[in-house]
Amino acid sequence: MSVSGIQVDDEVAVVYNQMKLKKDAKFLVFQIVDKKFINLKETGAPPAKPTESKEDDRVHFNKLKEIVTAPDASGKKMPAYVLYDFGFTLADGRIVSKLAFIFWCPDTCPIGAKMIYASSKDSVKKAFTGIGLEFQANDDADFDYDELVAEVEKKA
Repeated sequence: MSVSGIQVDDEVAVVYNQMKLKKDAKFLVFQIVDKKFINLKETGAPPAKPTESKEDDRVHFNKLKEIVTAPDASGKKMPAYVLYDFGFTLADGRIVSKLAFIFWCPDTCPIGAKMIYASSKDSVKKAFTGIGLEFQANDDADFDYDELVAEVEKKA
């Protein structure tokens, strides 16, 4: 359980391990529900082929960004925890496949939501054993494919 009292649903670790080992999702989006549990909100279908060009990878990322940064029913952008499987081939021919954790916490969301998500982040990360890349995005400009890919390439 996190400092905030939010519990990580058992399904979180299960879907993470399936994504990591079976590559059965391109991205996963998690949210806090009823200020009690962290659970799966959205799954992005895996690509048709395991490795892609950056242009193909960007298409999947932009779909993820559209989902995550969209306002909720009240018109507010809300935080989320995201796993994204970067997959592309570098100019030198090396294949990059890196799983990254992205904490989306928009500056414009309610302060209470920011506090709950921030204090629960470490608990949800514990379910993601072996994650080597972590990013935080606080506005649409931070949630930028090119900037994140530049960091991924440094770790490749």
